[in-house]
Amino acid sequence: MSALTIARKEFEDALRSRAFVGVTMLLAIVLVILLYFQLYVDRSARLSALWLPSSIGPWLTEQLLFLIPVVGTLLGYKSIVGERESGSLKLLLTLPHSRRDVILGKFLGRAMVMVCSVFLAFFVVGVQFAASSELFSITVYATAAVKTALVGVTFVAIAIAFSTTLRSSLLAMWGAFGLMVLFVFLWDSVLTLVKSFLEPASNDSVGISELPEWFYLLKRFNPRHAFADVTPPLYDGSAFYLEPWFSVVILVVWLVVPLGIAYLHFERSDLA
Repeated sequence: MSALTIARKEFEDALRSRAFVGVTMLLAIVLVILLYFQLYVDRSARLSALWLPSSIGPWLTEQLLFLIPVVGTLLGYKSIVGERESGSLKLLLTLPHSRRDVILGKFLGRAMVMVCSVFLAFFVVGVQFAASSELFSITVYATAAVKTALVGVTFVAIAIAFSTTLRSSLLAMWGAFGLMVLFVFLWDSVLTLVKSFLEPASNDSVGISELPEWFYLLKRFNPRHAFADVTPPLYDGSAFYLEPWFSVVILVVWLVVPLGIAYLHFERSDLA
């Protein structure tokens, strides 16, 4: 219950600071721009696979996952280190809250902001989308919202882990944003370099992949790619970690491991 008390306060503070409204408006505006451009402006989309109800959701998720990691990082990186710097963390721990309650409560509160912002943005835009296009599918659209929110919560957890283990807001910001930049912008480049050492160039010309299965797991281990099909069309492997259900395992790992390491460090650290 103590962690839930902190989580409720975090969420209420976000409402008072207008962070919730700001994040929701940002996501809604981006959704509107994406849908309007692809469905009503870009005529080439009408001739592609995108112009199908089943393709809208995955495409939206893929596009938003360039923004969601940034939002999640912003929501989490200062959550604990900011209170440590101001001295309010010591006051918080004089109340009947353990250090575990603080980490869990901060995470739940910030995650709630992320989830509610994503769902509200999708709902507002979805009403207009459903009324103006025959391509709207509530199942596909809702699935895209859930996947987007889960990835956002994952980046909130990673940012909070940095906020817990580091003693400076600046260091926490650089650490969390550095990892975010790796996942969003550099991950595929690193994989391309790894691929160049694993697969002869001649194989690409016939469309056959001889890459080991662990390479595809490495690609999917990026939380942005957890829900994506990362294997090539002619891939005929059967590794369990490339099945759709394993995406949940990947995200759980990114939730539990960073927060677990942060808690162990926080439990032993001096707040001075």
